[in-house]
Amino acid sequence: MTYATRADIEAIYGARHLETLVPADVDMDVAVGNAIISAQAMIDPYLRKRYVLPIAVAVPPILKQCAIDIACWQLAPAADRMSEEIEKRANLRLKFLKDVATGLAEIVELQPVPGSGAGGETSSGSGAFFSAEARRWSGDIL
Repeated sequence: MTYATRADIEAIYGARHLETLVPADVDMDVAVGNAIISAQAMIDPYLRKRYVLPIAVAVPPILKQCAIDIACWQLAPAADRMSEEIEKRANLRLKFLKDVATGLAEIVELQPVPGSGAGGETSSGSGAFFSAEARRWSGDIL
């Protein structure tokens, strides 16, 4: 499963946006496909720290947006094609992914890796993990 498609990019930024990023002598479908694959390869190491991969659910919107913005950033490596906005979006998405990897942010739609600290679990600092689950004892004394 890929995190985004060319149609996803065009739905947000328009077909003209891609035309400004990809040189005329390059096959658009190949270039965009490769950029999306590369974006996913950048995203997965961040996710793998806390979530089960491959993703078993529909791609969460935030991941789709990360893939789109990182792919556009990869399509525009030349100084004449890289805008400040493209670079800003990519850096924003990479910062979010770092926050996900360190536990400062979470993607609730994804299945946490057991013991990762995602999904309500916390670490004691000594390697022990605790999970916040509902109490099973009601506290009523007979």
